[in-house]
Amino acid sequence: MLGIDPGTAVTGWGVVETAGTGFRCVASGTLHLSSRRPLAGRLQQIRTVVAALLDEHDPAALALEKAFVAHNVQSAFRLGEARGAVLIAAAEAGVSVFEYAPAAVKLAVVGYGRADKRQMVRGVALRLGAPAAERADEADALALALCHLIGARWRGLAGSRREVAP
Repeated sequence: MLGIDPGTAVTGWGVVETAGTGFRCVASGTLHLSSRRPLAGRLQQIRTVVAALLDEHDPAALALEKAFVAHNVQSAFRLGEARGAVLIAAAEAGVSVFEYAPAAVKLAVVGYGRADKRQMVRGVALRLGAPAAERADEADALALALCHLIGARWRGLAGSRREVAP
């Protein structure tokens, strides 16, 4: 599962897989984009890097944060543009995209939908049994992947219970 936390300055990414009853971080990192570079070039770089990650890790799906309108409209537009670059890369690779609200990600990973950045970084580290991600963007991407896998696990459990019920 590939999680992407898009941004036109920094884009975080993380690949997570199930490991028995837990989860394992396969790889993660951040893509730093120069503000001196034209926006179109940064968006192209996001698409290119996400396409390479999809090719290298061949995830079953991609998890992305749902679009939201922040207090700063300009930031919301930039986020939408970065999301578009990710969506194009996923569509070109034929990979399904699942979108999650920030509160849903926080609830799935740390059990509290209003968790702060510090709590999220720690929650991701605990879930993965690994040192904390170096950047919040990386932790957010890992959290998105975890959210999808945790939800898939619950959906699977719910399905199996229905099958055995009389």
